[in-house]
Amino acid sequence: MSLVDEVVRNVLDGILREVGKTVGTGKRSRRRKRSLTPTERLRRIEKLLKPASRQTSRKKTTRTRSTTQQKRVGAKTRTHRKSLRRGAATR
Repeated sequence: MSLVDEVVRNVLDGILREVGKTVGTGKRSRRRKRSLTPTERLRRIEKLLKPASRQTSRKKTTRTRSTTQQKRVGAKTRTHRKSLRRGAATR
């Protein structure tokens, strides 16, 4: 039994040693970063200085809604408009 254990252990050690050599990148390649060109550096600085633009609205069009959803949204919009006309409390 010990002979079989010894063989299995040696085979596993050999496999793990081979896998360890080939898998992953080395520390040096992970640590090193490519330096920026002057134009890239300038572009990044300009991007930081420029104020952020507002996100464009992605309001759904009525064509993308199913008929049941159109009815539900329509009813919700009607009640909201009615409350605005009434002068209900606003946030």
